[in-house]
Parts: sequence; structure tokens; C-alpha cells
Amino acid sequence: MDGNRVAVVAAVGVAGAIALPLVGMAAGALVPWAMSTFGTVVPGVGTVRAADGVADTLQYTSVALVSAKAAAIGAAIGAAFGWRST
Repeated sequence: MDGNRVAVVAAVGVAGAIALPLVGMAAGALVPWAMSTFGTVVPGVGTVRAADGVADTLQYTSVALVSAKAAAIGAAIGAAFGWRST
């Protein structure tokens, strides 16, 4: 295995490890917007919204993807794509 292939696999693996948590953070940042857009704000109670709606999906996505496990999965997928592309 030459050094170029190792560098490509490592670089794409690192990109994959960074990409999934970034998507999770972006989803988490959109949760307040989704709650105010798709829900009804009730003073003293909070936001009433539909179950399994946009805000719920964003919340689940942010929790699932902002983790070491998601980063490891992203790194593995990225490395696999890097391996195939060289």
C-alpha cells in the first residue's frame, strides 16, 4: 500500500468523523426554530407540538449524531469510501 492511498483513506476517514457530528449540531441548532414554527407556544407551559413532527425529528437527530459512536461510524464509512476511491 503506497503512502498516497493511506493519506486519502485517513483524510476521508477524518472528514467522515467530523461530518456526522456537524450534522447533529446543525439539527440541534434548528430545534428552537422548528418548535416556534410548527408548535404553539403556551405561556407558562412551553411549546405544544405534534409528536413525530419536524422538531422531534431534529431533536432525535441531534442526540443520535453528536456522539463518539456517530463519529466512529462516520470515520469508518469515510475510510471505506476513501479506500474504494483510490
